[in-house]
Amino acid sequence: MQVSITVCSPLMLRAEETQRLQERQTTETTLQLRTDFTYTCPLHPKVSMVLFEDLRLDLLPFAPQTVFDLSLTSVSVVYAPIPQLKLTGGYMLKIHGASSANTFREFYSKPVNYIRHRAYASVTGIWKPGHWTLSLREQALCDMRFDEINLYTANRYHFTLRHYLCVQYNFPKPHLTPYVWTEAGNTLNAKAAVHPAHKQYLTCWRTAAGLKWKIAPEKHCGTLNFFYRYDWGCTRSAVITKDHHIYTRHLKHEHAIGIGYEL
Repeated sequence: MQVSITVCSPLMLRAEETQRLQERQTTETTLQLRTDFTYTCPLHPKVSMVLFEDLRLDLLPFAPQTVFDLSLTSVSVVYAPIPQLKLTGGYMLKIHGASSANTFREFYSKPVNYIRHRAYASVTGIWKPGHWTLSLREQALCDMRFDEINLYTANRYHFTLRHYLCVQYNFPKPHLTPYVWTEAGNTLNAKAAVHPAHKQYLTCWRTAAGLKWKIAPEKHCGTLNFFYRYDWGCTRSAVITKDHHIYTRHLKHEHAIGIGYEL
């Protein structure tokens, strides 16, 4: 049995841009508190069950209240037939937050608008030459929503594919581990109505660089994680009537500098 708790406080600069008939860009700076909890229960020498919870709160610098941003709760089963390979399958419950009292009241009256479900499966290859560790993951996801939507321009079951690569180096004596990773995702069944030219498109690209420091590992005092992360996201939508076809592309640029503590 393994239990891991991570508390992270990234300072994020968010820029959002909507491209439609006109272009609009908004920028805000937010301090976010993230708490991750991971519980691993071995079921077999090569099989384990993992419970995971990620809670995110926005600490607005000019507002007296804390805003709930996102909750991710997942359960998965991991099968490692050999040390160089991991197969994972699981389910995730996503609860999106509300930003005002009115939307909080709406959330309690109709929570289906803020709840999403996700099923996922992944295969991860791991290679450890010397002090290096390289890992490559391919992950297929199915996001499900059951609120009222226009099925001509949106999917109730949305399939995406994500590609993840991580490289890290372990310095044994100072117990330092610098790392860099990148991840990209693309749609598999986007509606032709929202992207007539190509149909499928890139939905996200994330990359990060950081340094992990084990504090007195012989005493199990935990690990500090210093990092920078860039997150780019893209969503497309369309409003189609008899007279107008309005296509919208919403872009997100997010820079985060933070420090985390893992126990």
